[in-house]
Amino acid sequence: MFQNTENPNIILQVSLEDLKKFAEEILLGAKSIAMIEAEAAASGSQLISVDDAAKLLAVSKMTLYRWDKNGVLKKVEIGGKRRYRKSDIDRLIGSKRSNLL
Repeated sequence: MFQNTENPNIILQVSLEDLKKFAEEILLGAKSIAMIEAEAAASGSQLISVDDAAKLLAVSKMTLYRWDKNGVLKKVEIGGKRRYRKSDIDRLIGSKRSNLL
């Protein structure tokens, strides 16, 4: 049992099974993050933030969201935060330039 020190009238009770499931979820999430980071490092791909991606592509964050849904630019989620592969952004910038020519 855990007693909340901020509000001593609240007592939480967690079963061993619930605690085990929670630990497994955390480990699975950490493993997924490690795999994505290892993949990015192996391919030499740099991951950049949503703000940086939007600036580089001169589009809004909403456009990035729509592009992810439409398969134009897929996000990589790490720890609940969206990132984009720099190589994918460079590819889009290159295709934008070739469309202008």
